[in-house]
Amino acid sequence: MCHDAAFLVVADGRGVLHCNDARLTAAQARRARHLAGGRLDLMALQTSGASWHPICYEYPAEEMAKVATDKRVSKLRAAQRLVRQTEPELAVPFAGPPCFLDDEVRHLNWVLGQKDGAFCDPEVATEWLREHLPRQRFDHFLPGDAVDLDSGEVVRDPVSAAFSFADADRPAYLERYAADRAAHIAAATAEHPEPGPGLFDRFTAHFERLGGLSDYFLRQIAMLVRFEITGPHGGVWDVDFAPDGLAVREAAPGARPHYRITTAGRWLDAVLSGRLAWEDLLISFRLSLYRDPDVYNDYLVGLLKHANAPALSAVEEYETGRDESERITVDWGGGRYDIPRYCPHAGEDLSIGAVVRNGQVHCLAHNFAFDLATGACVNARAANLTSRRVG
Repeated sequence: MCHDAAFLVVADGRGVLHCNDARLTAAQARRARHLAGGRLDLMALQTSGASWHPICYEYPAEEMAKVATDKRVSKLRAAQRLVRQTEPELAVPFAGPPCFLDDEVRHLNWVLGQKDGAFCDPEVATEWLREHLPRQRFDHFLPGDAVDLDSGEVVRDPVSAAFSFADADRPAYLERYAADRAAHIAAATAEHPEPGPGLFDRFTAHFERLGGLSDYFLRQIAMLVRFEITGPHGGVWDVDFAPDGLAVREAAPGARPHYRITTAGRWLDAVLSGRLAWEDLLISFRLSLYRDPDVYNDYLVGLLKHANAPALSAVEEYETGRDESERITVDWGGGRYDIPRYCPHAGEDLSIGAVVRNGQVHCLAHNFAFDLATGACVNARAANLTSRRVG
């Protein structure tokens, strides 16, 4: 629903595609190569998504491990697919893993060094991609490194060359780093003081405004979301996203929320005052989440992130006006199924950007999974795939 921007630079006969922090479809990546004259000298890839899932979710340890592993493999496979489609002269994994320096989020550093965690570092990503695409050239960069696009030579920075993500001294390194940045962290925190009275009234007005932006999004969200706001003037408040309108109220003991979001009042206050966007809060990891059933609702996240009627209208126009006349056939379990070529979520070309397993079509762009028998999305709130068995 929302994509950060990639950019293509073509100069002096060389082409560089930077798609770190951007989810390109296979078709978009191929078009970028075409625009670069049929050759990409360097392609930067995101192999560790900037995502609050699953790290901020309240999963039991065993389930957290499974969800994290699945997410890691899905991300790496998506990068592998893009590289296979574009065949750059040099592919460079970027991003991850995150690290956390202040006391509020420092406990999340457990994700570092997880062999099968959701966030892999560039060294691990490079090794995985080299194994799975042995004929493709991969490398990763550290601060100060340089690459000569004419020769392909990578020149290493002598200071950064001593650094490794696998260093056993990582905890001590982070302690020193946190101490070095302590004044900056304190200054940033001081910009977000504890809220005064009236937080619930402002919270109500905020969500009533959001609820009036798009009837389509209300119908697609269609669930109760509970906000547990800690600290002064906080409370437990429910937002009921119903097809016929949105309602905000103090949480009732018998009400069962589908989503629960917990954060401190100082961060909610920053959102309500416009100093912080919902996406900034989510990506700061200064919250915890729980959902039951464990199904991602892209419309809820989209409403919070966009908070803009024209943008929401554009999503509605795309989803309700899809042309599904171009279709493909996939095989599973002795049967053949007719499905649209393009994913109903964000338009990925399923003929090259999907895998079929366990009776489901898995779109590799965003890991949405659709049941072939019914067309229903099984792990997120999304439009039906409109699949049908034909043999």
